[in-house]
Amino acid sequence: MSIANTSSITKTILRMMLILVVIAIAGQLTVEDTTAQRSDDPRFGVVNAFRAPDAAYSSGASWELITLRWDQLQPDGPTDWNATKATDQWLSNARTAGREVVAELVGTPAWATDGELGSGVPRGLYLPIDNPNNIWANFVRQAVGYYGVQGIDRWVIWEAPDVPADAYGSLWDGTTEDYYQLVKVAYLVIKKSNTNARVHLGGVTDQNPAWFNRFLEVIIDDPTAAANDYYFDVATVHVFFSAEQIYTLAANPIFLMGRQGIPVKPVWINHTNARPGVDPEVYPEDNKFRQHPNITLEQQAAYIIHAFALGFAAGAERIAIYQLADDLDSDGEQAFGLVRSDGDPRPALSAYQLAVEHMSGFGLVRRVDEEAHPLIEYVRFTSASKVVHVAWAHTAQNATLIIPTRSKQANLYDMEGNQWLLDPEGGVYRMVVGGADCNDPTTVGGCLIGGMPWILVEEGVKDPLYEAAPSVSVDPGGVLPTPDPGPLLTATALAMPTLTPTATDIPTEEAPRLIEEPTQEAAAEAASTEETTEEPVPTEEAATLEPTPTNPPGTGVGPKGFAAVLPYLLIGLGVVAIGGGAWYFLVGLKQPSSHPSHTVQTQEHEPPELNQAESSYTAETQEHEPPEFDDQDPSTAETQTNLPKI
Repeated sequence: MSIANTSSITKTILRMMLILVVIAIAGQLTVEDTTAQRSDDPRFGVVNAFRAPDAAYSSGASWELITLRWDQLQPDGPTDWNATKATDQWLSNARTAGREVVAELVGTPAWATDGELGSGVPRGLYLPIDNPNNIWANFVRQAVGYYGVQGIDRWVIWEAPDVPADAYGSLWDGTTEDYYQLVKVAYLVIKKSNTNARVHLGGVTDQNPAWFNRFLEVIIDDPTAAANDYYFDVATVHVFFSAEQIYTLAANPIFLMGRQGIPVKPVWINHTNARPGVDPEVYPEDNKFRQHPNITLEQQAAYIIHAFALGFAAGAERIAIYQLADDLDSDGEQAFGLVRSDGDPRPALSAYQLAVEHMSGFGLVRRVDEEAHPLIEYVRFTSASKVVHVAWAHTAQNATLIIPTRSKQANLYDMEGNQWLLDPEGGVYRMVVGGADCNDPTTVGGCLIGGMPWILVEEGVKDPLYEAAPSVSVDPGGVLPTPDPGPLLTATALAMPTLTPTATDIPTEEAPRLIEEPTQEAAAEAASTEETTEEPVPTEEAATLEPTPTNPPGTGVGPKGFAAVLPYLLIGLGVVAIGGGAWYFLVGLKQPSSHPSHTVQTQEHEPPELNQAESSYTAETQEHEPPEFDDQDPSTAETQTNLPKI
């Protein structure tokens, strides 16, 4: 074989090897990029994301709630319009980050009402929407026109309309009929401006369990309601501190709409959280809240998982955590944030990310609440080929959830993100959950918040959406895997691409009036007077086995399949390519040039300059009326203000 032919073959081999290397590297990059993708599930939201832009991005939230106050946009008269560039910039940034923005309209200006500033019924409310003296209609029309073109298509009408006008923390001084008229006017104006827009009711608390049913009766009495889809698209719930109340309050509107013959609308939970009472980084050492004073940072993180699991199981379409970052001034010196005001993450941010990672994409969700399982709360999320089991202890006792296997192996996660690969034991997975810290002095038994949740993920399950799930059982006791969940949970923040937050001065406004805290008595009354919509679950016989120690599961899972062998393939290809190149070079030295007089001209090619635009996060600083809660002592039922003792 001639040297020329050898050279030609060598070049061909090297080209093929180079192509293989490029394909392999591209495949590796594809694998890495896929694992870094954020969830597109629209069900996970946060309130006031503008306070912490990087945390908003890293959380994985797909939607956010902001408040547009009428008394700030038009403080002195109908010709005012104090829209800020900060708000406009934030809406642009939210669109860039892929989050939907939902706007809440609240707060009557003094000039627009004969009642109280912020909560009074607007003058002219019962006039036709085209009458210039219906000033609420005029404001809604202007707000929708201005912010609608910036991407806002969902409008929440007021907040906490169920809190009585004479109660502490009231945000609405009108009657139920007045609130219905407020919603009706807004609905007609908004739909006339944008037929694709959606109108949400203001968030209902547990202050008056009978309120929502009364509201539906007012709607039914309106002969024009049915022809206008009953003048709302989404019902809204606010609930704090008690995950059990989340299930009750979210299921209640669904049940009542069905009972009243109104087509069942989606239900959203716009506000939920459990404010930690213990945080040395924020509170003084001697700080002591009168209401739920002992909630730890870890319990707040556990509540985030509890809230998403039970809220979705109750039928909530979307859930938002109140709020992303601390706002101590507006929240009565209470730190509700997933992150602190300086952006330092709490364990709750890691819990939020964990929920987004494992609960996203579910097709079915069910709370398995059988009498045989009094020790454990268990929620099952099912998608096309995956089943996610979320469980935590109800009491201070450890317990073991026994799950018949539907997969060859499963991954177990704790709240720190530790991961174990589980093999079935006798055809079941044994999922041990640790007892709760029952440390709340205002709750019977002290177990306001359950134990640390554990998540078991089965993948590669055949047709889980169409096959009946096997019944689970529970054993008391059990030994947690090693390492045990520790006191520190950390969140890994992801840098937001091309978006750099900039500080913005917070505009001043009068101190907000806060909503009273949900009471145990109100929750019990709601649970006893209203039926739930939970589907029946076959009753299983209680397990009577002795507590069985669980051997520590195996180590974490490494890459599998192509991803596992890819690094070795790349190394092998690289060695062959280098060896082939060296051989070709040596052969080339012996080969005479066919064009000795030809000179190859090398041109310098400068790469094009890339102008990477930097969007600046300018924090919108509208104050949001958070729910504040009554410090109701169960023994005295005396309403107290919810301010910390410092």
